[in-house]
Amino acid sequence: MKQAKISFLVTILLLGSVVVSCIPGQGQPATGWSGTAFYDGVIYAGTLDGRVVAINATSREVQWHYSFAEPSSGGLSCGQSSVSTAIYTTPVVDGDLVYVGTYSGHVYALTIDRGTERWVYPRTGSIGAIVGSPGIANETIYISSSDGTVYALDMSYGDEKWKSQRLADKLWTSPTVVGDTLYASTFDGHIYALSLETGELSDWSLELEAGFASSPVVHEGTIYVGSFDNNLYAIELGASEPVWEFGGRKWFWAAPVVHEGVVYAGCLDGKLYVLDAETGNKMGEYDAGSPIVCSPVMMDDLLIVADESGDVHVFDLNAEPQDKATLLKAIRIGAAVKSSFCANEGLVYIRGEDNWIYVVDIDKGQVSQLLFLTSEG
Repeated sequence: MKQAKISFLVTILLLGSVVVSCIPGQGQPATGWSGTAFYDGVIYAGTLDGRVVAINATSREVQWHYSFAEPSSGGLSCGQSSVSTAIYTTPVVDGDLVYVGTYSGHVYALTIDRGTERWVYPRTGSIGAIVGSPGIANETIYISSSDGTVYALDMSYGDEKWKSQRLADKLWTSPTVVGDTLYASTFDGHIYALSLETGELSDWSLELEAGFASSPVVHEGTIYVGSFDNNLYAIELGASEPVWEFGGRKWFWAAPVVHEGVVYAGCLDGKLYVLDAETGNKMGEYDAGSPIVCSPVMMDDLLIVADESGDVHVFDLNAEPQDKATLLKAIRIGAAVKSSFCANEGLVYIRGEDNWIYVVDIDKGQVSQLLFLTSEG
């Protein structure tokens, strides 16, 4: 009964998120929470109107943009004409291609220099909506789909290598690849381990009462993952039950960061919890004052945390006392932050919910607006 109630609440929340991105077939833009990625001096970002944009970080000029205008496919979509599709995944760059999954159930590979389409999967029809960002390993891109299936595609040509059996009603989290194994967390409370080569399930899996909210993070043989029962769990690979659990006041939606024996977990209750990775004991906490929706990012010995209200919190992980994060500064952006972000050489690149790309200079504590992601830009 408890699981059914949680599943119902999850469905209502996610349905609400989808409704705001559901367009009545008039060519109006879709919405999504795609974040930013940095590669070789270029920032890649999904926009609120269903495009991917490549921006030169130095000149601040748009190198190219690609629009995902696709026919709606029924279900939760709102019309049958060609509309912009929502992008929830953050672009992933590898070699000379940029990979993007769309809410309409397609995976695109775009050339890194011009943004032209190299391939799309599937070539006809569609799979379930793609919300979690892709994983990459062994010349293969791995996709979790809301049809409950994991897909493995050849990176160069988009050919299907394998697809898993249906693991759940929905897969919205990103797959995690470690060694020769892929780990997937599901809304119905399972963690599965799949062979990277074949997609077959391993002999080990784990089921808990509540569904998992975050993508799994695997560190030194232990999975760290947030759940809809307001707990963060540590699960040793192969174990039948968690090693420890830590309770917040709301969901741990964002995947945690594990660094030198410490877990840094942002929570929707607005707090960053600092936990001993081995025992789960609380070493410290920091109240950001607003929900932490996206995962923290490491930059050298700094931990960067963005909250929903638009504050960027910078923690020194080497400062005294060493058993907790020490806040160096908080920098105000002024726009809501719900998307994953990236950092490079002292600069943090964030897409705000106002569709601006912001650049945060951590050392100077300054914020500048890089680009407004209009349909023309």
